[in-house]
Amino acid sequence: MATESELRQEIAAERRELTDAVASLREELGQTAERGKKLATAAGATAGAALALKTLVRLLRRAD
Repeated sequence: MATESELRQEIAAERRELTDAVASLREELGQTAERGKKLATAAGATAGAALALKTLVRLLRRAD
């Protein structure tokens, strides 16, 4: 059977591992959120460009 001191050391080691795992997950979530923002920006720009092109085509057709 483990002594109280050994149990405390094991618990401390587990806490360190959990702390590292949580820090790693937070970093990954931050990176994922950053990629999502970039994707949303690109999608918005593409939609805006498509709308501008569609409007331009309609205006040019009316001019004829």
